[in-house]
Order: sequence, then structure tokens, then C-alpha cells
Amino acid sequence: MDSFSSDSAGGKIVKEKKTRRRLRLSCVECTKRRQKCDRKHPCSLCITRGVAHLCRWESVPVARPPPARPPISALREASLPTNHDQEELISELKQRIATLEHELSKAREQPASPYHTHSSGSRTQSTSPSCNATDVSTNSGLSDHLSDISHRQSSVEILHEQSFRSTRGSPDLLPVASPLNDETYESISYLAHLSLAHHGEFIGRGSVICALHSMTTRRVPRFLYAKSTDPLSDFREPVRRFSDISFAGSVEELVALLPSMMVVETLTSAFFAEVNWRYAIPEDWFRDARSQMWLSLQHRRSQINTNWLVLLFAVLASAPQAAYDEVEPYAPVRTNDDYFMCSILARRLVEDEFLNVPNSSVMVSAADGTVLGCLAIPMLCNYLAERGRISEAWKLAGQGIRSAEAVGMHRDPEWRLWQMMSSDEKLLRRRAWWGLFIADKVYSYILGRPQILRPETFEVDSSPSPNPNGTRNIVNIGLNVIVSLMELLSNAIEKCFNDVSPSCSAFFQMDRTFEEWEERLPTEYQRGSDSRLLQDYSPAELKLLALQRYFIHTWHMIGRLKFHLAITTGLGSVPHSPNDLRRSMETCVTITLQIIRFQTATYQASLRPSDDSYAFAYPVNCWLFEGCFSLFEASVALITTMSRLRWHEMEAETNSALDSAMFVFDKVAHREKGKTKDGATRAIEVLTTIRDQGWLGKGERLRLPRIKDDPESQEIQGVLDVEKDSRNDFPISGVFASSSHYSMGPMHPSDIHLPKFSQLEDFVGYGIGARAAADHMDIVHVGNERIHHL
Repeated sequence: MDSFSSDSAGGKIVKEKKTRRRLRLSCVECTKRRQKCDRKHPCSLCITRGVAHLCRWESVPVARPPPARPPISALREASLPTNHDQEELISELKQRIATLEHELSKAREQPASPYHTHSSGSRTQSTSPSCNATDVSTNSGLSDHLSDISHRQSSVEILHEQSFRSTRGSPDLLPVASPLNDETYESISYLAHLSLAHHGEFIGRGSVICALHSMTTRRVPRFLYAKSTDPLSDFREPVRRFSDISFAGSVEELVALLPSMMVVETLTSAFFAEVNWRYAIPEDWFRDARSQMWLSLQHRRSQINTNWLVLLFAVLASAPQAAYDEVEPYAPVRTNDDYFMCSILARRLVEDEFLNVPNSSVMVSAADGTVLGCLAIPMLCNYLAERGRISEAWKLAGQGIRSAEAVGMHRDPEWRLWQMMSSDEKLLRRRAWWGLFIADKVYSYILGRPQILRPETFEVDSSPSPNPNGTRNIVNIGLNVIVSLMELLSNAIEKCFNDVSPSCSAFFQMDRTFEEWEERLPTEYQRGSDSRLLQDYSPAELKLLALQRYFIHTWHMIGRLKFHLAITTGLGSVPHSPNDLRRSMETCVTITLQIIRFQTATYQASLRPSDDSYAFAYPVNCWLFEGCFSLFEASVALITTMSRLRWHEMEAETNSALDSAMFVFDKVAHREKGKTKDGATRAIEVLTTIRDQGWLGKGERLRLPRIKDDPESQEIQGVLDVEKDSRNDFPISGVFASSSHYSMGPMHPSDIHLPKFSQLEDFVGYGIGARAAADHMDIVHVGNERIHHL
């Protein structure tokens, strides 16, 4: 109802304007900032801004009245305190003041810290790494780093930061004693960045770059952006091609690049024996499809599907290096880089087919075989990641996901609107989709970049754990466990690694979620599971379990480590309390030690092939990505964390763990060839630099021989006992090599000596009609034993 007032001068009645009075729905702080409050006490926005103590609800006569129903806790605090409450508050404040005065007096009695003085050492000129810095055979500078770089001095003025001591006494949390100077940081961050992406490409929080940056004065930028405004590029060095394979403009030109049947069989068998545990491609289906290709090439009946060539070349490229070494003396074989490039060229031909004028016939489509190309994407991504091209793997995974969605793979094969699908098609679609899902989560999590697949964007059922006959399917069981872990990583990306810096409590809550997930794992997938208790499993099944267990726990530990690296090294985030920082650093040290022990034990399993306990199983090529990457990140995190966390009781164990990691990197650098050793050599240089300059631990350190020296001439007493070279993994007494690529001449088993995993029927183009479809789906070949219907 409007109110009226009388004008004393004119006697007129003037209508009084009444302002609309809305209820206050936010706390005082959110009202000032015009932000939406969640009406908790304290509210989440005040907690995020670090002003939880200022979050209050006041009944102040302002333009807006107080809220109708403010939080009960806020009303309780807003009420006038009684005399008893005031006495308790005064007593509490007196106790806090006495405690602070006591700590201040103890700090004054201690001698001045040497870390708060200014460095007077002379500046040492740092040489920027060249494009050949990763070539351990010719890089003498790296050898000098391995021998001794302890003479480097920091010329940067060390910032005087106030140190705080733990109320528990130990460990202490102090500033970095000897920060890396700008030149040193630029040099090692250059190498560390190359292990993830090209310079100028974005790397999110919680990465190894953030850990290295935490050891600097933090005045140098963490990342350099990629310039886009200049039309010209200066200082462009000659391009070193990934492979010497020339461009192929047709399917016929790609087919001409196929090796002989002997080479294809050897590499294929080695792939299914040692690598396919990760991709679960049905082996018998693949061999039948390959036989169809040989017969088609012999009789020239039909054209080879380009997507099939993408998959075939990806399998050849992913075969273990030992298989290449085994077959090379008996038949011409290209490098795995060449076959990888052939697969990429086949993908480009597939893209060209989509740009052509669509075929008028419903029997032919450019989309035919897309599932096969999607099956190859995870293999190609891992191939790139094993060679330090993780950013390129992330991009390739995104392209594969879009191709899969274009043919409806984000819909379950049992969707009622689909045309009737064969069992082969259903299985391949599910395997390809979950392979892309895993690749999306893994590379997005490592790089701190947005993911593509979210739960609301697809509906594909998990693979059934039991077989139709009721027996267990270990392949599907392990795949389902891995998918559940990837869903955890996806949730962590959305909550902790988006564009908003979360609070410590969000990281700790997510870390607890990871721990609870690990506690719920089946017994056979628990870390440190005793295989002797699994009496009803065959040796091949135990090996498959060990490989799946390796993948699961590697990414589980990487996931947890990234939380605490983001807390302790984050820039621009809300300041964390000393207790939260100390807690996170202690957890970070514990996780890094677990990772180093786990990865070194796994690598040691490759040196003991006769060990049938399967407590650890070496995953061959896959270790060059997960193993090298996690070992490198854990080692850097351990050094950078211990340089601030004075945990003296852990120094001996830390030094021992770092010695183990350095020794493994040294062995990998000598053992691997080509691009696969680049990650190890970069890790050696980075770890040696920051360990000598920033690590304060005492004790003897492992001194590695120079990489350019012959490792056989060095008498090294390390933590690993090298008993067998990797070339002996595939012994062979004799190999049959056909003079023609596609020869189908008569063969006699008594005249042929095949590789360890080869099958004679694959050489003669056996008839595919002799097998029933139900008999060749879902077989995994592990070691010398093939596991049917797992």
C-alpha cells in the first residue's frame, strides 16, 4: 500500500516513492563482491578466497533487510555474547598469544640460517641445449654433466623468506636453500618440456615443469607462449623428419611398402605375445583378416580397405624391438618408425576419401572400416608417447574420438535402433571405444588439458566379466577395472585441474577418493598381490594379471602424485596453510618413493625373464612411456619437495631411491635405440642438474659412467643386476624368408624353422571359412600360451 504525506506549504498530499526491499540472500562478503552465496557458514566462496573468518551474516539497517532465514550458526554468532562467552574468548586469546611468544623466543635463540644470506658466487655460463642434445652417443656435454656438475653456483639473489617450523618438531618446512638461477632453469625446463610437448604448447598445473619452477626465485616465467602474430619464422633449423618414408598417394603405394610375409608374421606374433595385453585386439580375428588380405593380393580380387592398413601398420610399428632384431638377418625389414609413418599415411588417405564425392552406391562408403582405424589410434598414441610426443598423442586421440563418434561408436552396439550387428562388430566397437576413452583420460591428465569424453556424452556398456559359459574373462575384468580408474581421472580433471584453482580440501578429498578406490580393488589386482595364493590361475593368466596390475597402479600413483604437486607448486592459487602444505609434501614424498620402487622393480623384471612368480611383469614397449615418465616425474618431485621439506630421517632412503632411478635411466639410455632413449637421456641431465644444485641430502651418491663410454667396459655396482640383454627375448634357430612378398608356394613343416610365436598356417593363406565365428573371437596370446575366451 502506498504511503502519503502532507505538504505544509501548499497543503498538497504528495505520494511518497517506496524502494523495493529484497531479501538478502548472500553473506556480507559475497554481497560486497556481488557474488552468489551458497548460504553455508562459512560459504564456499569465502573459503576459496581465504577469508572464511570474515564470512558473517549481520542484521544491519541498510537498504536491504536481513535474510528471512539466515544460517543458524550465523544467527548464533550474530547474537550478543554472554559474559561467560566473553571470558572463554579472552582466555583462548591469551593462550594463543602465549604460544606465539614462546615460538618467537625459540626462533630468536637459534643461529641465523645460512639460507638467508646472499650468494656471492660467480655466474656460470649455461649452454642452451641444441636440437642434438638428446643424442647420447655424440653429446659430450651430457657426459660432462653425468661425471660432475657440482661446481655450478647460483648467482641469483636468494629471496629472504620467513621460515616456519613444524609444531610437531619434524620435518621442517623451509624455503629452497639454493634456488636455480634463471639460465639453469631455462636449460633444464627446455629438456623437461620436450618430454611432454613442443615449446609454446600448454602444460597445466601439477606437472614436472611446475615442480622445477618451484626451485627457482619464481621471477622467471614458467611457460613461453607460441607466437602467432609474425608471418615469418627466424632461426628455423633444418627439419629432421620422423621417418624417411616418402609420401604415398594411393592404397597400391602403401601395399608396396608391406614387408615380406616372414616379417609380418614375426612382428605380428611378437605384438600379440608381448604388447596386445594393453589393447585386447582379438588375435584370431586379426589373423583371419590378414589371411584375407594375402589371398586378395595373390588373386587381385578386391581392393584393400585403407583403415585395415592403418591397423596393420600400427601393429607392425608397435611390435617389440627385439622382434625387429631377430628377423633382420633373415629378411629385409624397415624400422618401426617407417611402419608408424605408413600407418599415418594410411590415415591421411582415409581423410582424403571423405573429401571425395560421396559414392552413390549404398554398398560402398568412405566410413567403411572406421572401427579398424579407431582400434589403431591407441597404438599410434602410445607409440608417440613412448618417444616423448605426448602432446601429439593427445591431439591424435581427439581426432580418433571424433571419427568414432561420426560412425556412432558412442552408442552401445546393443542399441535398439542399430541394424543387426555381428558379434565381431560388437566386440571390435566396444574395444575400440574404450581404448579411445583410456587414451583421452591419460593424455589429458598428464598435460593438464581439457578432456573430450564426459559421462553424459556417451553410453557404451562395459564388457561382460564372465564368458557365456560362465568362466572368467580376465581381459574384460581388467578392462573394466582400468575404465573405472579412468573415470576417477576424468572426475579429477573436472574438479581439480580446470581453469579455477581449487582449495586444499578439494585436493585432499579427491586423494582420499583414490585411496578408497584402491582399497576396493579385487585381491588379484592389489599392489603386491601374492601370485602363490592364486592357485586356479595358469602361468599365462598370472602374467596377464601382472601386466594389468602394472598399468592400474602406475596410473593410480601418477594420479595421486599430481594432486600434491599442484598443492605444493601451484602459482596464482589460494595460499595454503603451513599445515596443509606440510601434510601434502609428506604425502608427496611417500608417493614418489612408492613410484620409484615400483618402476625400478618392474624394470628389474625384464632382466629376470625366468622369474615365474609374476609379482612384477615388464610391459616391454609400454614401460618406455608409463615407466620412464612416472619415474622421471617422481624423481623430480622428490628432489624439489625434499629441498623444501627438511625431513632428515628420510634422506638416506631418498638418496637410495634416486640412485636407483638414475641407474635405470642410464641402462635405458644404453639399451634403447633411436627416439626411445631420448626420454632417459633428458631425465639424466635434468635430475643431475637439480640434484647437485638444489638437493641438500648427505651421503654417497651413485656416479654413473659417461654415456659415450662402452657400458660393457664399466664395472658398475648398482641396484640392478643386468643378467640378460633384451635381444635374447626372442631366440630363433632359423627363419624362413620368402623371396617374394606374397609367395604362396608349397611349404613343408619339416623344412621350416619358425620364430618362437609364429604359426605355420599364417604363411600359406589358410582358408578362413574353416573356422566358426564363435571360435575365433577374443583370444589373447601371452608368452607361449594362448588364452581362449578370457
